[in-house]
Amino acid sequence: MIKPVGNKFTLSNVITKMTKADALAPIVALEAAVVAGRTYQAYKRGKGDEARERFIEETIGSIVWICGVKYLNKLGDKIVAKILKSKNNFDVGTDKVLRTPFENFMKKAPKNFTPNQVALIKGGKVLTSIILANLFIGFIVPPLNQALTRKIRSKRGQETPPVQKRGGPTFKGGAIGAINKFTNWIENTNTGQLLSSDVGVAGGRMFNARRKEERREIAIRDIGSIYFYMWAQGHVRNLMNLVETGKARRLNPGTAELLSKHLTDFIGDKEMSVNEFRNAVLGKEAELPENITNLSTWERGKGKKPLEVIKLKEIEGLITDKEILERVREMSKLQPDRQGEAVLTKQQLKDAFNKAEINNPKLLNNVFNDFTGGDYKNEFKYVSNKKLYNLKAEMEHYVERFCKSVKDGKINKSTLQNFERKNLIYSGINFAAGFAVAAAFLSTLIPKFQYWFTRKTTGVDAFPGLYDFEGQKK
Repeated sequence: MIKPVGNKFTLSNVITKMTKADALAPIVALEAAVVAGRTYQAYKRGKGDEARERFIEETIGSIVWICGVKYLNKLGDKIVAKILKSKNNFDVGTDKVLRTPFENFMKKAPKNFTPNQVALIKGGKVLTSIILANLFIGFIVPPLNQALTRKIRSKRGQETPPVQKRGGPTFKGGAIGAINKFTNWIENTNTGQLLSSDVGVAGGRMFNARRKEERREIAIRDIGSIYFYMWAQGHVRNLMNLVETGKARRLNPGTAELLSKHLTDFIGDKEMSVNEFRNAVLGKEAELPENITNLSTWERGKGKKPLEVIKLKEIEGLITDKEILERVREMSKLQPDRQGEAVLTKQQLKDAFNKAEINNPKLLNNVFNDFTGGDYKNEFKYVSNKKLYNLKAEMEHYVERFCKSVKDGKINKSTLQNFERKNLIYSGINFAAGFAVAAAFLSTLIPKFQYWFTRKTTGVDAFPGLYDFEGQKK
């Protein structure tokens, strides 16, 4: 969160807040740029009528995209809670053996509901929210927008060209696991939320287009925008990171701040050599004792990289080192209990035996808590264990880059803090670059291309919604 210093916000906190994956301000800023840019481009070609239609459609679309499905989902959660007679809101994602929120919920759900029924109710809630949002923005807003234009033009004494025959797009044609995967994709991923809205919205707008030329422009604009809404900013940042550090991913400023604070507290007022610091912070991957690796109770998930999980009580009696045993117990708290019992992964066990600071459970607890908003220990929330440990790998890469950056071979508080500031500045620059590219395409370049396409294919530079191409040929 942004924390004010006195009555002002620090640059560090602003950049940290803006670059968070769930930050709302950058989304609002991008949508504002899109609305302004597309309205301006529309005015240049079709003056007030096209500009007004574009402003209304883009503004309402932005509101629905930012909060429509999200708040419909919240309303749906309340309805689901009443149906299931449970106050526990739950996710349906799973990594098979470590985090199983759906199974956790079923153990506390009313006995008169089967897993299939609960999955269908949850999936129905998500599907209903998508349908309602798509119907509103794709099938209700365009006709109302067009009716407003006809009414305004009629008051001015201007004729409105007749609407041609519609020719919208046509579409052709373990249950619990499939339903839950779909539900989780829509409910908990940005890609799912955006695509589920865009497909219906683009289809609805194209269906309600007044003539084929307008339909083509909608297809170019809405379908062409998907990449720049969903992936362009991340790809630009990754490319710049690759040039700057040799790796596509850069540790996010919030995690970098927590890591830097932990390491400055660790190093205190002393000075360390690079090798001494690297060994203390990163250490070396430890091999587990034979009496642990030979346990037959290891559980394997499905897939190319099986997840291995073991109950804490199974190994507590096998560890004699008190410090390691305490670290093992703390590691088991980095995820919710499974079926009432503390568990941990094989990697977490290895990290406990490797006493490096990067594996300190207190550090990981602070980082994971900040990264997930506290959801990583919620038994009813799904947090990908792979994402958490990808974050840890980024922390390790950050430390390696820091060690390579030290010129005189000596590390202290000052060198750590300076490196964090540089990481913050580059994060801000890369974020701004990704934002600028996306905003430029969405607000200006895509509209210009769609207008150019209409000019090339029709020979007329006019707003297709109000220009009778067929009538002008007669």
